[in-house]
Amino acid sequence: WRVIRSTPAGLSKRKEELKQELNTSHLANANLSKGRNLYQQQCSSCHVLYGEGGKLGPDLTGSGRTNLDYLLENIVDPNSVVSSDYRMNVIELQDGRVLSGMIAGQDRNSLTLRMPGSDTVVSKSMVEKRETLSHSIMPAGLLDHLSGEGRRDLIAYLMNPSDVLTPPHKDK
Repeated sequence: WRVIRSTPAGLSKRKEELKQELNTSHLANANLSKGRNLYQQQCSSCHVLYGEGGKLGPDLTGSGRTNLDYLLENIVDPNSVVSSDYRMNVIELQDGRVLSGMIAGQDRNSLTLRMPGSDTVVSKSMVEKRETLSHSIMPAGLLDHLSGEGRRDLIAYLMNPSDVLTPPHKDK
């Protein structure tokens, strides 16, 4: 079975469509609390924002996230520019196991593979094969399964210069 991927032209077209959809007046109507909740569900396991979250992807707090073009480039086409620090590594071990994740550190004898929810230290003597892939560990198309309002709320939250507290639930 072949893997179907978007072409560069298709990705550029999708970024333009989203840029038109997520215009300034549309973003002004966003619910930032709902955007924060979407961020926590979709992004926080891999990204840190305001000191909280996972460390698989870059810290978003100081990134260019206030720029819509920057956000769309990195969300719609996460493979367009990938720092070597965030490339997927596939490690085949001598015992037959295959691990994948990001190299979080290494020394002469071992390497630390960062995976969602955990870091695993692997002895280099146990590595049969190691391959660093050219693409990001972040999947493409993360905005495509959200509703228009969901995309608006998430992007507006990401672009907001400060954190937004989720209002407490009120019992009725």
